[in-house]
Amino acid sequence: MTIKMETIFCTPELEEQIDAFLAQDQDFVQAEEAFYESAREIAQLAGFERYDRFECRLGVYLNRLTNLHYLFGLGLRQEVLRALNPYSSSRSSFGSGGITGRSPSSWSK
Repeated sequence: MTIKMETIFCTPELEEQIDAFLAQDQDFVQAEEAFYESAREIAQLAGFERYDRFECRLGVYLNRLTNLHYLFGLGLRQEVLRALNPYSSSRSSFGSGGITGRSPSSWSK
């Protein structure tokens, strides 16, 4: 049986909490309104199908970019903690390469 991670963590209750949290940030609310205004304008100029294809591809790209930034940050935090306590014998459950299984110096390869 295959279970997608989204189904474990993305529940309707969690989504409601996230929506409420986002609604409290006025910068986010303004950015969202400006985005949708521009999106409507571009969809009218380019056509809905072309714009929809672009937005889907942009979403995939931005999701992957965000995930990689997050993974990079996790690796950096682990490296900083190890540097602050080099004599600690405890290792994270992610091993020496962080969550990615690779050391930060090899991430660009």
